Amino acid sequence: MGPKKLHARRGVRLSRPDPHRFFTVMLVFSHRTFRWSLARNTILWTLGIAMGLWSLAMVGSAYGFWATKKIMSFSQLQAETAQQQKRLRDTLNKARGLEDEIDTLQRQLTELQKLIDPKTLAPELPPPPEAASPHKGKISQLQGEIERTWAQTKAIRAAMDPIIERWNHTPSIFPTAGYMSSGYGIRLSPFSRANEQDDGLLGFHQGIDISNSRGTPIQATADGTIETAGWQEGYGNTLVIRHTPDIETLYGHLDTIAPQIKVGQLVARGDILGYMGQSGRATGVHLHYEVRIDGRPKDPKPYMRLQREWLSSFK
Repeated sequence: MGPKKLHARRGVRLSRPDPHRFFTVMLVFSHRTFRWSLARNTILWTLGIAMGLWSLAMVGSAYGFWATKKIMSFSQLQAETAQQQKRLRDTLNKARGLEDEIDTLQRQLTELQKLIDPKTLAPELPPPPEAASPHKGKISQLQGEIERTWAQTKAIRAAMDPIIERWNHTPSIFPTAGYMSSGYGIRLSPFSRANEQDDGLLGFHQGIDISNSRGTPIQATADGTIETAGWQEGYGNTLVIRHTPDIETLYGHLDTIAPQIKVGQLVARGDILGYMGQSGRATGVHLHYEVRIDGRPKDPKPYMRLQREWLSSFK
């Protein structure tokens, strides 16, 4: 009885679970046995990491789907840009057209004077005596008002011209259609770029990235001169436009540069420069767009809204 009871107790003791082992997998072969044991904490951590990665993937997929829905086709962007340019031209032409209206008034006044008194000479010459025409006083008053308006118009035009010239050379529209996949400033960099300031995990992104499908057209954001057109380390196929002595824009990772674009060529706002791609060090198809003031990168987003904001002020 004694030895049998001792053997039974020993069997019970050996069958108790190991507190450090929660799950065990065994593969038994004829000559060898493989055994893996996992603790409870290990299993929980593994499940937690897997759930976290799955959640991140779902959020990324949802954002990608949402962003794709938000993508504006380049034809829409180009139509919007053309409409904005037309509104700006119409607004500016109203001010400039005032000169034509004054010229017309000058001619009409001269013809009126001739009809009233054929002996009356041009408005700029001394007027005839008072008795020559009973309407002379009103005509002289009208002439004076026209001359004052003419002088004011010329002064306004002289003040406007340099402002309009500066505006034409200031980046103020979207360079392409798509969604912003990376913003300006500090970011987690997929790899260190030669043109950025940090070789570690964090890097300073000197522009913004706009993603869309390969071949999406890229347009000039302001009037200027092509300063660089070709391959540039890190950026791939790259264009740099010099707008003013202190303002330039950069367009990187292009698939191809438009064949008509050459160094030294003058371009206008809205002209096609090239097509979106993945050249250089890029993890996906996108445009890398920079605005530089005195050689230093600035956040491009405020410049991309300038034309819309200006037009909204006319409403």
